[in-house]
Amino acid sequence: MYLYDMINVSQKIKVAVSHLLRSQMELDAEDYGLKSLSDLCNRILARYAEFAPPDPTRIGTDDTLYKNVPPLQFSLNQAGESFANFANSFTKNAGTKIATLCRYYFECYVNMPRGRRECFIFRNELDKLNAAAEARTNVSLTYRGERKCVSPCFLAFSPSQVRAYVVVCDDKVECAATGARFHSLRLCHIRGVTPDTASKVFHCENFELSHQAEVFHEHFDPFLCYGQSVKVKLTEEGAKRYNKLTTNRPKVIAKERTYVDDTATATSCNNKMPAGNNARPDCAEVNGAGTYTFECSEKLAKVYFPQFLSDADVLAPRELRLWFKEQFEKAAGVYKACCQDVDYTQKYARL
Repeated sequence: MYLYDMINVSQKIKVAVSHLLRSQMELDAEDYGLKSLSDLCNRILARYAEFAPPDPTRIGTDDTLYKNVPPLQFSLNQAGESFANFANSFTKNAGTKIATLCRYYFECYVNMPRGRRECFIFRNELDKLNAAAEARTNVSLTYRGERKCVSPCFLAFSPSQVRAYVVVCDDKVECAATGARFHSLRLCHIRGVTPDTASKVFHCENFELSHQAEVFHEHFDPFLCYGQSVKVKLTEEGAKRYNKLTTNRPKVIAKERTYVDDTATATSCNNKMPAGNNARPDCAEVNGAGTYTFECSEKLAKVYFPQFLSDADVLAPRELRLWFKEQFEKAAGVYKACCQDVDYTQKYARL
């Protein structure tokens, strides 16, 4: 029911909302790995004081606008006791409903950029990580179910401000490359942060590590690509696909050229490429078939380039090329086996 009366912890609340608001909150609950939509509702109301208080004369009360959308239903948990006390006082003085007040705070939440919403929901863990970074101490945390000991370096956001990341340095001193000790962890997957003051902060062990942390901070991307490169030979179709597939797209930094007057094609940039090998392009897209060098980590390459199939030939580094070879051989084996199945072939030949 919609509530005018006093609200208590564990009481069920039903809130009429717009389709857009509900869909955004459902997306966040799934993306952040929360237990339920009810969990998200409670987390928002537990931090209600971080939003500007509502204006009693302007807060929306017409629930008929949302009659075709399933309402949000949840039971207020113990963390919402402070909100319950505030809501009881506010609704009594303003003559409005508890559900209307809840909707106001849900709207405030959804109106924030998604990356900021992630920080808002996981503020407790973020505060511990920020405190450790400022104090230059290590922490123990659980990331995607695995317990780790790391030193937090900084918080950063994806280029579109959609996701929040914490860059950390681990204790794996056997890593040959300095950058390999740094990792970009999605904030919403971090749990159980506890200080670990017994060990020296990892990214301050020497100047090289400390400098690398600063470089990644200045040139952040979620895959920590700065300073790493991958060489890929693209077909004409591969070049077109690269120009279209912008999600997680690595930046092109060089192309091997043989013709001085080879003008830009398959791109909106119409400037000519300078002559010579490894000439640096002057736009974000690629100019037709050729061998390109991308600012790209191996982790990003394994995410981005498999969708090109035979239109992208990964040439270097060698270990990465072998990884692609093995993965495509496994895939070919799967399809070869299914095509040899006579019953399977006959069944789908009729379709």
